[in-house]
Amino acid sequence: MRLVIKTLLICILIGLAFGGYLYFTYDHRPIRILVSVLSSINIGSLMMLAIYHRHYFTNVTAYQAVKVMIMIVLLVLAALLGSELTFLMRALLTREPYIAFDGGSIYILNILVVMVTAMPLYVSEEWKSMLNARILHQQYRVLQLEQQQTAFELELLRAKINPHFLYNMHNTIAGLISKDPQKAEELVLLLSRFFRFTLNKDSATFHTVQDELEIISTYLHMQQIRYENRMRYHIAADPATLQQQIPSFILQPLVENAVKHGIENSTTSGSIDVRILWEGTQLLICIADSGPAFPDMPGSGMGLQMVMNKLRLLYADDFTIELNNTPEKYVRITIPGSHHHPVGRR
Repeated sequence: MRLVIKTLLICILIGLAFGGYLYFTYDHRPIRILVSVLSSINIGSLMMLAIYHRHYFTNVTAYQAVKVMIMIVLLVLAALLGSELTFLMRALLTREPYIAFDGGSIYILNILVVMVTAMPLYVSEEWKSMLNARILHQQYRVLQLEQQQTAFELELLRAKINPHFLYNMHNTIAGLISKDPQKAEELVLLLSRFFRFTLNKDSATFHTVQDELEIISTYLHMQQIRYENRMRYHIAADPATLQQQIPSFILQPLVENAVKHGIENSTTSGSIDVRILWEGTQLLICIADSGPAFPDMPGSGMGLQMVMNKLRLLYADDFTIELNNTPEKYVRITIPGSHHHPVGRR
């Protein structure tokens, strides 16, 4: 609508300028100004219509020279039709007889005026169109790269084996072999299951909540065997969420952080609480631990940073992540439910 108003105003101003010139030079009839304005509006509107909607006609070919020829034909038609429409309106206003296609040299004059006026506009619009196409192409490429980065980070997270965690597990198993062979065997089986999850899962960007809970349940069970009475954990998920798709391996690094800061670095016993539930149309994931408070500037750790990057790439700004200290320490994430189709989902 803004473009239409702008075009009409320009056409009226041009028509007034020409009409005023003709009125003061040789034709002192007020009708001359009105006819000039009508001519400018008719021809100018058709000219701009041809320019702004040229793609309906020029997209039939990929050759630029042919597109220019099509555009010239459209502009000539705009000049002729606009002139003829003006003659018809003038006949109605002055009650003079209307004779079709009887404009003579006025047609040529109007065609020349249209060509001189429209061709620079056409070239300008073509450059804008080409620039917009390049920008869209670059945005598409950036989106592809972001999707590839998301997939790469997923594979990196899956393949990442924390040497510290593996070293501690092996030491725990070695200590349990003579002390409690049954627990040592259980820990070996859990460790095998954990790596089967993290290394052999398919490369989908999304897993179900149930799959993700199996991974962290196995991980927390191993840690509980290691820390014994020093660690308690609880996992609670709304049954309605179990088949909901969430970004794969998004819980593991957060649970690892909870164990590291809430259990490993604590001299007393601690607990970890994982909750997943619906909050309206949003899926809420909350991981709480009894460890020391988050620092004033959290988010520098690799695990949390990778989770934030993955959420940003998959959901843009349509997610929240909150680190809270009081009255309970937790990491809280909300992501769109199944009605939402995030970036890069497959």
